[in-house]
Amino acid sequence: MMRVSPETREQVLRVAAEDFGGVSADEAVKRLLEEHWRVKAVAAMDHYRATDPEGWAEYLVETEEWHSVDAPVGDPWADEA
Repeated sequence: MMRVSPETREQVLRVAAEDFGGVSADEAVKRLLEEHWRVKAVAAMDHYRATDPEGWAEYLVETEEWHSVDAPVGDPWADEA
């Protein structure tokens, strides 16, 4: 159990209803935490790009190398004509 003020509880319930389609308060908090994590991850990558341009360039080259290794996924149900 977590204690929150009535105002915070109402805010969470409002976000759950208005922004997340009426999910539970628990689910709304989980989604908000996930959103928070994503914002932090993007900020970390922005910081890395700004403070280490050479490292960022190397990172981009490496990600492109890994991307080229990915095999295309075929549709086994597609018609072979």
